[in-house]
Amino acid sequence: MPNETLFASSAVHLFGRAFAGLTLGDNTGVVSPSHPLATQLTAEGAHLARIYGFSYQGAYYKLDAPIVLLVHGDGVEVPAGTATVPLSMLGTELKDETFAGEVRMWAQDAADYSVRIDIATGWLQDILLDAELGDDSGGDGELTGRGQMVGRGQMVGRGQLVGRGQLVGRGQLVGRGQMTGR
Repeated sequence: MPNETLFASSAVHLFGRAFAGLTLGDNTGVVSPSHPLATQLTAEGAHLARIYGFSYQGAYYKLDAPIVLLVHGDGVEVPAGTATVPLSMLGTELKDETFAGEVRMWAQDAADYSVRIDIATGWLQDILLDAELGDDSGGDGELTGRGQMVGRGQMVGRGQLVGRGQLVGRGQLVGRGQMTGR
């Protein structure tokens, strides 16, 4: 791997493996040729990879769940186990975790336009209905669906909230201003 350059501070090192579960198809006519994504999708060697972690600005971040990202080229094989891994490959000087076999590294710039695909498996009720429609049955209290969070006509609207304040519950606003509605 080459020595660091002035651009090293914006480098993102992605750690994972090629993902063959989905492929990039013909995107002609789907994405405008002037869109930044068009260049990335049609670049030679563009494909998807399942990413387990990344390093950025000297720190390594292990993802809670793997994601699928657009990468370019074959990546660089990361030595497995306790083998010495060059600083330029890891992007961080601290190495307290070891990599499994078959892990590759793709170096990309933080300013690159990309595609992220989150894959979830489970009961359709959980991964689609509850996530998108909300679960008013008490559930675990997560606010992740459209129906639960912010909708133009539901919780936040220009005519409903006036001034500054802290929203502390449904329909309650503490501080300057007033809120009407639920």
